[in-house]
Parts: sequence; C-alpha cells; structure tokens
Amino acid sequence: MSYPKHFFLILITFLLSSCGASTLSSVLSPAEINTKDIRKVAVGNFEIGLLAIKFKTERNGVWETNPFKLNEEQRKTISRSIRSRIINLLTSTPYLKVVFTDEFEKLENDASLQQLVSAGGYKTKDVDAVINGKLWLEIEKTDGVDLSKESLEYFRPPRTSRSLGLNLSVEQVVWWPYKSARGSMALEIKMTRLKPTEILASTFETRTFAQRIGGRNNDSFQNIFQGIATPFTSSKPEEADSIETSDEVIPSFEQIIADLAMSIASNFVRRVSITEKTVSLPIAKSDHPNTIILIEAGAYDLAIEQLQQTTAEDPDPNDLYNLGLCFEAIGDYGLAHTTYREAWQADSENLLFTNGLGRIEKLRRENPQLKRQLESR
Repeated sequence: MSYPKHFFLILITFLLSSCGASTLSSVLSPAEINTKDIRKVAVGNFEIGLLAIKFKTERNGVWETNPFKLNEEQRKTISRSIRSRIINLLTSTPYLKVVFTDEFEKLENDASLQQLVSAGGYKTKDVDAVINGKLWLEIEKTDGVDLSKESLEYFRPPRTSRSLGLNLSVEQVVWWPYKSARGSMALEIKMTRLKPTEILASTFETRTFAQRIGGRNNDSFQNIFQGIATPFTSSKPEEADSIETSDEVIPSFEQIIADLAMSIASNFVRRVSITEKTVSLPIAKSDHPNTIILIEAGAYDLAIEQLQQTTAEDPDPNDLYNLGLCFEAIGDYGLAHTTYREAWQADSENLLFTNGLGRIEKLRRENPQLKRQLESR
C-alpha cells in the first residue's frame, strides 16, 4: 500500500521542483447585504450625469485646452460599456443569474425606472431585481514639454602639443516632451427589488487615474553627458530615449473608463452576492520537504496524515502552521483554528502565524452567514 504513495511523492517532486512555497485555495465570501431571495437580476441603463474630456497641448510655452465633445451615440457607447462590465461580473458568480432584456436599459434615468417598478408596468417577467446607475467622468490628456537647465561638462582636447586640455562647463536648456492622462470617475450603482419594491443596495464611489510617460529622465541625460564628456572623441552623442521609442503607452480613453468602472463595480457585486476568489497561502519552512511538496500539489489529505504524525512526535510550530493550512484548504476551520493557535502560542512574534490565525478567525466569523446564504440558493 505504501508503493503508490512513494510513487506519487516522486512524481510530485519532479513536477513541482521549481514551485514557490505557497498554495492556492478557493475562498467563498458571503454577501454584505441580505439578498438571499434575489436570484435573477436584469441590468438597466447607466445614465451619464457629467462627461468632461479635455486635450491639453503645450507649444513654445503656450498651453491650449480643447474640450472634446461627444455626440449622443458616443455617450450611449460609454454607458453600454459600463453596463457590459457589470454584466460580466454578475455572470462570473453562480449565485446570481442575469436575465438579458433591454426593457430596463431603454429607460432614460433612475427616476423612470423607479416609477415603472412602483407602478408594476414592466413586461419582463421572472426578474427579482434590477441593477442600474449613474456616472460622472472627467478625463484630461496632455501633450507637453518639461524645460530644464542642465549643466554639461566636457573635456576639450589640447590644440597643440604644448597646451593643456580644458574642462569646460556649458549650461543648456533641454526640452523633454511628455504625454500624460489623468481622470476621475464617480459611479452610483443601485439594486432595486421588484416585488415588493425596495432599493436593496446602493453605492457611490469614486476612482482616480494618472499616468505619465516621457519628460525629464536622469538616465537619458546621463547618456547625453557621457557622449559629450568622453575625452578625445568626435562621435555623435547618444540620443535620449523618446516617447516614440518607449515601451510605455498611455491607455486609451475606453480602457481608462473600463478600469475605473470595473474597480467600483467589483465592490458592488461583492456586497450583493456570494463571491469566490482564489488566494495564495504562504507555506512555512519545514525540515520535512515532502509535506511542503504535498501542500503545493494540493494533496492536503496526504499532507495532513504526515503532519499529524510529525507534530505528535515533535510539535514544531512551522509544521503546526502547515497542518492548519491544510485544514483551512479543505474547509475544516475548527481544526485549522486550533492548530494555527498552537503555532502562534509557540511563537507569538511570528508574523506568518499571526496572519494565519487572523485569517481563519475572519473565515469562522463569516461562515454562519455564508451557510445561510448558500442554503437559500
């Protein structure tokens, strides 16, 4: 009976010889808001309250600001883009089902939706709730130049055999072109129950974005200096890195909107639905490498068997922590808490043990609420 286990260990050792000391675990988190009777949702319109896009350019010290006007179709495209992101997030969780209908999306604003829901005048059936919202967006893109006065030092070779070379210093104005984008988004999201009519969840959050490429670069300037300062050379100085040759790019207007909206919408989905995420759990160092290999491979039952025997003979806190890690991974939070606590009591200053104990205590607090929400599905 021991032969298959030994073969398994050899195989896992070969496959994971380059892996880091961590293991992946899937964690369910309960919804913050009681939505246990909400199963099917429709996604309505995302009204645009403010949309300000500016392009700033600088030439010869003169700045120009040009507002970018979007037509109605472009505004609708932005609204649909945010709506599609929220639909993607909702469909990624098995605990809410999206009902695809455009009846609620056609409504102009939240007031129209609330009036329709209150009057019960909607035609779409078998929907428990509707999610809609409103956004305010400001984005500014800049194409400008940084000016700096740089002191260049170089060596002038001797003109005759009798004269000496000179170290000279020349101040020069250098133009450093750059491009940047910055913006902010405020997004309001609501979930409205249809029967009985009630706003179950509402959130209003803001996000900001800023990125810049180009501009004054000390490394590039040193390249220029080195080319000039090299004695007895007539070679052309190396050119500074330019925006055109840089690997960095300013994200598109659409990408900025998508990133900001996804950040806010992800928080909202976590509030109204059970969510699942994969976390990386650090493994403690051990004098028993086989147990680490088993944990990395996800073979928690085999690792528990070995670690229980090991800690019975020698209760090393690192092995106790790893045993708790295995219990946490298979969902036995009670035993995980016990073994984490034993490891922490043996070495209370170990941050790894402290984090493990804190993490499992949070999971144990959430577990009763999570069970109730899962039973209602």
